[in-house]
Amino acid sequence: MLDKQIGSDASVSQRIFGVNQVLEKLIEKNQYKASLRTDPNISVVVHVVWNNPEENLDDDTILSQIEALNRDFNGRNDDLADVPEEFKPFIARQGIRFCLASKDPQGAPTLGIVRVKTDLQSIGTKDELFFSELGGSDAWDTHRYLNIWVANTGEFITGFGTFPEQVEAERQGVVIHPKYFGKNNAQNYNLGRVAVHEVGHYLGLYHTWDNNANCNSDDGVPDTPLQQHPYEGCPAHPQSSCGSMDMFMNFMDYVNDDCMVMFTQGQMERMLATIEFFRPGLLNSEIPCVTITEKEQDIDFIIYPNPAKSE
Repeated sequence: MLDKQIGSDASVSQRIFGVNQVLEKLIEKNQYKASLRTDPNISVVVHVVWNNPEENLDDDTILSQIEALNRDFNGRNDDLADVPEEFKPFIARQGIRFCLASKDPQGAPTLGIVRVKTDLQSIGTKDELFFSELGGSDAWDTHRYLNIWVANTGEFITGFGTFPEQVEAERQGVVIHPKYFGKNNAQNYNLGRVAVHEVGHYLGLYHTWDNNANCNSDDGVPDTPLQQHPYEGCPAHPQSSCGSMDMFMNFMDYVNDDCMVMFTQGQMERMLATIEFFRPGLLNSEIPCVTITEKEQDIDFIIYPNPAKSE
C-alpha cells in the first residue's frame, strides 16, 4: 500500500524521505530517550467493522492478537529457536508492549474494543472505514492510541499499516482482514503475524527488500542484509541474493506465519526512534490499559496506568 501511494503522490514520497532522514540521524546519534529502552507500553483500540456475522470476531480472538503482538515484539516466541545460527546474534529480545485501552478518549470505561455493523461490503478497502457517519468507525485520538481496524479488505489483501506521515491523522493505524486476525483457521496466516508485520510498518519499518527488485535499495536497518526480493511460503535456509544470505524469516518479509520469527535489534532501534519522534503521544498518554496474562491457561485482566510504574 505504501509503495503504491509513493508512486502516485510525490508529496507522500517527500514526507517519507523526511521520516527516513530523521530516523537515521536519531539512531546514529543515539538521541532518543533512555526511557524507551524499558519496554514502552502502547494503548490499543480495536475497531471491528463487520458486514457478515463471521467478520464480527469474538473477544477471545481479539485478545489472542494482543498476546501475539506482545510475544513477537518482545522475543518471547518459542520459534526463535528456528533462527539460523548466523542471524541469532541480531535477535531483538527486549521491545514494545501492547495492551487494550480501558478508557476511551472521553474517559469512559471500555475494553478497548469497538464494534460497528456496516452495510458496506469489503469496507476495509474503502475510505469510509475511517468515518462513523459513512458506515465505518472513527479513530480514537491517533496521537494517543494505536488504532487497529478489523475489516474485510477483499480477497487479495491481508492487511496494511500506515507509515508515519503517510496519511492524515484520522487514518493512521493498521487495518487487518478478520480472516487473518489473532488465532484463526486461515491457512499459512494463523498466528497473528499479519498484524505483527503491519504494526512494524506503523512503527517505521520497511520490507527487508525495500520493495525494489534490485540490490541498490536498503530498508534503512544496518543489521538486516541487503535483499533483492521478497520470499513467500516457507523457504529452506540458506537463501541468498545481493551477495549474502537473506533473512527471509524476518517479520518484515512475506513468508508464512510459522516461518517468520524475528525482528532484529536494528529494527527495534528504528521502531523506538519512530515512537520517540513521530508517535510520542503513545508514550505520554496516561490511558489505563487492560493487559493479558496467561495463568494455567486462564486469561486474567490487569489494569494499570500507561506507562506502567513499578511500586
